[in-house]
Amino acid sequence: MRAKILLAGFYNKQILKFKKKFKLLEFFEYGKKIKDIKKIDGFVSITRRSFEKFYYKDFKKYESTLTWMHIGAAGVDKYFNKKILNKKLVVTNGKIIQGPQVADHAFALLLALTRNLNLIIKHGLEYKFDRRPIELKGKSALIVGYGGVGRCIAERAHGFGMNVDVANYKYSPISNIIRNFYLFEDYNKALINKDVVFYTLPLTSKTNKLFNSGTIKYVKKGAFIINVCRGEVVCLKTLQKYLKNNYLGGAGLDVLDGEPINKSNKLLKLKNLVITPHLAGISDSLAERNIKLIEDNLRRFSSKSKLLNQVDPKEGF
Repeated sequence: MRAKILLAGFYNKQILKFKKKFKLLEFFEYGKKIKDIKKIDGFVSITRRSFEKFYYKDFKKYESTLTWMHIGAAGVDKYFNKKILNKKLVVTNGKIIQGPQVADHAFALLLALTRNLNLIIKHGLEYKFDRRPIELKGKSALIVGYGGVGRCIAERAHGFGMNVDVANYKYSPISNIIRNFYLFEDYNKALINKDVVFYTLPLTSKTNKLFNSGTIKYVKKGAFIINVCRGEVVCLKTLQKYLKNNYLGGAGLDVLDGEPINKSNKLLKLKNLVITPHLAGISDSLAERNIKLIEDNLRRFSSKSKLLNQVDPKEGF
């Protein structure tokens, strides 16, 4: 009997391609005659929105038969707990493949601040800024979280001539572009004397408010904070205080603890802060990489091989 796969968010052309390519699997389109389906083996979504529609409405109905569930997004912290992430249900996600565009965005945020582009764009070409533009060559960068995004940021930082350090929860293959490698136990030590701190790690109980009133003591005066992972990783109260008193050189946030931001929020009045609406993961090439990952996992699922990009039940990412 062929395994049943429920697809969500795909175009008809993509679904037809899957049907031709994977003869050992039976595909169904979410939203069409779903009431007639009593059992599914796998649920595959290509976008966060299509996943959420199924997750909040129909997941419990099929939970007992599901052995695989895929979410196109990278972050899964808001959905899963240890009860759901069990040995029976394998969850895969879009981590790693979003590295290039998120890394690009991280540097877009940083360069907007260091080159005073945020002030020129907001106030006009004649705006007189207090601080001269800053060059990145020779500056020290710390990348907190060394996964798919962190590695791409390291490549770009190295290309700019920066000295690159990394803090991560486990060791990684040695790279010539990484000057120092710290485990999270030495996170405070890693922060010392860094000109730029990039946050590129998943949200867990251990990383919640990783940037806070305690850790700011280790951050260099004039440093830049860039967050392109999860808003809850950075304590906004602490960030606002140290941006307002100009201890920090600036901050670039694509994510916030509480999105979307209210237009009356005092953060928006800070001239050394750049905020974008959680769009770092979007790019013109993501769809191609997304489909490639899904096809690879459909092939592996049909042959009962280990799936790619599995979420670790213990770590939660």
